[in-house]
Amino acid sequence: MKGRDGIQVGINMRRINNERKSLSWSILGLLALFMSGKFVSVKGYPMMLEIPENDERCIRLNIPEEDDAHMVFLALPSLDNIGEVEKHFFAQMDDLTKRRTKSQGLLRRFQGKPSQGVQDSMNSFLSDLDSQQSGCKVTMTNPKSSSGRSMDTHWFTPLVINHVRKIVRTHKKDHEKSPLEGFQTCFANANSDLVYMIVDSVMVSDGPAYDDDDGASEDPAFQSHHLTPLAEQLGESIMAAKTVISEMQFMERREARMRHTADSVNSRVRYFSYISILILLVVTYLQVTYLKRYFRKKKLL
Repeated sequence: MKGRDGIQVGINMRRINNERKSLSWSILGLLALFMSGKFVSVKGYPMMLEIPENDERCIRLNIPEEDDAHMVFLALPSLDNIGEVEKHFFAQMDDLTKRRTKSQGLLRRFQGKPSQGVQDSMNSFLSDLDSQQSGCKVTMTNPKSSSGRSMDTHWFTPLVINHVRKIVRTHKKDHEKSPLEGFQTCFANANSDLVYMIVDSVMVSDGPAYDDDDGASEDPAFQSHHLTPLAEQLGESIMAAKTVISEMQFMERREARMRHTADSVNSRVRYFSYISILILLVVTYLQVTYLKRYFRKKKLL
């Protein structure tokens, strides 16, 4: 009789251990799922998307609270020298996101000129078209709001969206909140050929403070038609110094932003540790209580 009771106790102990492990893994899985929704944020800009013919691709952009973002889209066709064209427009995108207008928005056109090979490819492609519209539509939506905005893109011409929060408006009560899943941008290709879409974004808080709209950052006292070469060189030196200062201020703001992000992550990890310890104590208490009741029921205590 005692032997049977011992076997039954062993079986029940294994069952209790299995239930405890299952409960622990379930709780940890739920916590991991919850924390992943807080931490996952992909920033791989600028990037290029391949949108197949008559297909659609979507991306999401997470904007921190009390901040805003600018986005730039550029549609490129499938050309023979797409690598050279891509290299040129990637450089133009990088330069575009470093400049600001008086309203702290991005410029709406590229400042640099393409090389002769890139220009010839662009002219050859556009010469066979009746319109410069790419046939690839950009749709921006906010999951918290039913409103959205759809825009057409043009070949080799940047589509600049300044202040995404203002463009994709939310309900009044949620106006200051960011959707946890991010702002969604979809690209619908109505063409019969593959379309390349270059996407770039920049936060408003990361941008330089100087104004560069239509050359407004140039000092009006320095004009080439009445200055001597020495004065022109002095003007160029001053502009270079202003650029260096702006870059330093940009890096300082980015460092402060990254420090804030690191502090936030450390705080959440600490809270996660506290929750894990609390769950461990609760599971231990439940296990001990269950065993006491079981043994008392079997009159082993």
